[in-house]
Amino acid sequence: MQQTKIWKVSNDKLNELSKSNLDLEERIHKWIENDIKIILPDAILLGSKIKTDHSKEIDLLAIDSSGDLVIIELKRGTTPREVIAQTLDYAAWVSTLKVDDINSILQKQGRTETIYELLNKNFEDGEEIEINENQKLLIVASDIDGITERVVSYLSSKGLNINAVTFNYYKDNNTEFIARNFLIKRDDIFISDENKRSGRFITKLFSEGKLLVGQKVKYSPLDNKGVNNIAEITRKGSKCLKITGTDETFSFSGLRKKFILENNLTEYNPYFPYNQWSEWELIDDSGNKKLGEI
Repeated sequence: MQQTKIWKVSNDKLNELSKSNLDLEERIHKWIENDIKIILPDAILLGSKIKTDHSKEIDLLAIDSSGDLVIIELKRGTTPREVIAQTLDYAAWVSTLKVDDINSILQKQGRTETIYELLNKNFEDGEEIEINENQKLLIVASDIDGITERVVSYLSSKGLNINAVTFNYYKDNNTEFIARNFLIKRDDIFISDENKRSGRFITKLFSEGKLLVGQKVKYSPLDNKGVNNIAEITRKGSKCLKITGTDETFSFSGLRKKFILENNLTEYNPYFPYNQWSEWELIDDSGNKKLGEI
């Protein structure tokens, strides 16, 4: 596995820092728990030390912007075969989780939001994310042995969404440094994400020519409220809507949230846009049509 080298610049000379042993891998757990983006820039941490139904414990569980659950397993004192088998076992259990199961996990972790609310708050196009269609596996350690490296690379080459990441530790007097390295480049894995996006509802409407740039839509719950609820489609893609007279662009879920919050539509949940397609209408000369019906 690639090792990062670090040099300290002193008096215009480079002095290489020697790699040291990380005293406690529990520190890695805490770093990731405090900021999941150090290993997954497009993910939300759902919880730590998640109990499975067979009395095992997943170190960390996250969900990414594609809706895939990510099992994060720290390699502590386990042997290479144990950590691989353990992570695969966790993935098999996680693959069975439904939305209600994930919400139950969030509640046990002391979270008050549902998984749908979290997705829509954190990700663009949250309304179109399919939850837990696939799972991703990430083994984390201060060092990865040769056997684990070979097995992870083999499984990844066969289509399993698995990777390993190391945190190399360096110390110079009282200053600590951490370098992160992925075994497999992120661009070479998790290839299903773009395929999933291509199947999303709005993407299909654009690709099938049912939505066109220049058309207008309205948010029908605001009819007869005396406010402007009409937006123009200015581009294909996520942030495709613009209110007349403004430059700011929105996704359907983003503009829906803005409309609901600004107009106090208490009967609608601004963070739960998954049934919104009956709320939007395409303005057409032949008669307005709900997006969910076109």
